[in-house]
Parts: sequence; structure tokens; C-alpha cells
Amino acid sequence: MFSEEVMFSTSLRIKLAGVILLSLVAAPVFAQTATYNDAYTIQGFSQPNRVSQVASATSGIILSFNASEGDRVRQGDCLVQLDHRIHDEKLELARVAKDSLGDLQSAEAELTAKNARLDRLIELSSRNHATAVELMQAQEDSAIARANVQRAKDRLAQATADHARLLAESNQFWINAPFDGVVVEFAKEVGEYVGPGEAVICTVAELDTLCVEFLLPRHYRDSFNVGDDVDVVFTVANETVRGTIQFISPFPNGETNTFKVKTRVDNSSGLLNAGERCQLRVNSGSPPKSDSPSNLQLSQHRL
Repeated sequence: MFSEEVMFSTSLRIKLAGVILLSLVAAPVFAQTATYNDAYTIQGFSQPNRVSQVASATSGIILSFNASEGDRVRQGDCLVQLDHRIHDEKLELARVAKDSLGDLQSAEAELTAKNARLDRLIELSSRNHATAVELMQAQEDSAIARANVQRAKDRLAQATADHARLLAESNQFWINAPFDGVVVEFAKEVGEYVGPGEAVICTVAELDTLCVEFLLPRHYRDSFNVGDDVDVVFTVANETVRGTIQFISPFPNGETNTFKVKTRVDNSSGLLNAGERCQLRVNSGSPPKSDSPSNLQLSQHRL
């Protein structure tokens, strides 16, 4: 009898726990504020100041990684190197073409000879020792020679431009960090292909500065301005730090009746974590009468 009562009690507790868990999952998310004496807190979460999915500007095969996941990198540090051997051969051919002056020199020598012959025929023609046909032919030859010189110069200019283009493209085979941060993960492995549609190679996050986002209830909007210094509490680390408001949404969210607020927090020490629950401390006197929260009483605004 006693065993049956224990089993019934245990079963009842399990069912009640399941009902409570189901109600928590199905319940709407709320932006919460709480009062602690004269300080009011608004809930939020920290995140990296910037996150970049670093991609390749060109297609190719990954040759090597110059960093590992978790490494701290500086802006401009090479993270990934693509196979550039074929490109190097093209670049060398372009350099040779750029420095080749033989065609231009030959065309210029031919022009000099044609112009000298034309000058002699002009002189002979003035003494009636050259026919009009010979003079016309010499003029045509001189014009063709000038065109050949210009064509040689155009080819040389094109070769120079091709070399400059390939030289600029050489930088695309080295994938660099876009800013100071930490390598979060690599999406590719050595030997894999990167190209259109799958150009993302790795993810870098800036953690020296954290961005903490809060949903500010409408009745607290007038208490904050961009540039204000505020107290931000990192609940897990139990640290209170000073942050600066960088952005306040110009209008509230129609569903939540809250303003998005972004606060920058210095994390050069590396002691604070992204993805941590935070609290925005409000030390601005009594709360609005519409809420009338007492100590430790929550004022909920449905999301």
C-alpha cells in the first residue's frame, strides 16, 4: 500500500513537472525590467562587436592555413593561402611581355628609314629627279611605318596593364583578417575548392569590444541618449562595467513596444564573454507610475 502511494506521488510529480516545462516552452518571451532599491535593470545579451565571414575574392584550391581556430589575429594578418603557382607563371609571362621592347625598337627603326627615304625623294623631286609615283609611294611607306610604331606602343601598353592586373590579383590568393579579432572557425579544409557560391573560408569575431543589446521599454526611452555612459552587469561573471550607448532605434518595435539599444563595452582584458546575459542598470529616480514596480517586482513587456 505504501509502495503504491509512493509510486502515485512520484508519477504525479513527473506529470506536474512536464506541465510546467511545457508551459515554459509555450510561453511568450518577455523583455523584463526589475527594481532593486533605487536601481532598475533591463535584461539583454552580449555579443561580439563585429563578426565577419571571411570570403575569397577569387576561386582556387586552399594551399595552407596560417592560423588556427581560437588564435588572436591582427588586421591584415594572412589567414589562408590559396594555390597561386599557375598564377605566378602567368605573372612571369606578363612581366616578360611588358619588358620586351624589340617590336617597338624595330618599328621605330623602320620609321626612321622610311622618313629618311621620303626626305631624299622630296629633295630629288624638287629638282625633277624623282617621279610623282615614287614620292607618293614613299609617303605611304612613311605613314605605314608610323602606324606600326603606334601599334607596337599599344601592345606594350596592353602588356604593362596585363602585368599590373595580374600583380594586383596576386593579393587575392592571400586571405587576410579584416580586423583585430579571434578566429572562430574554418569552413574549409586544405585542398578544398573555393569559388562562387562557396567562397566563405572562415569566421573572425572582434572580442576586444563587446556589443550588448537591450530592448528598452518605451517609458524608459527618455532616460537614455546616444553617447551616455551606463552600468552594464555581466551576470555570469558578476562584473559591473561601464559601457557607452552607441545606438538607439529611432522608433519602437510595433509588437514589443520597445526600443533596441546597442551599448559598447571595452573587453581588452578578455575577462568578459560574448553570449552572456547582461543587465542595464537605470539610476534615474522613480519608475513611471504606469508600472509602479516595487522592490524585486518584475515589469514584463511582451515580445
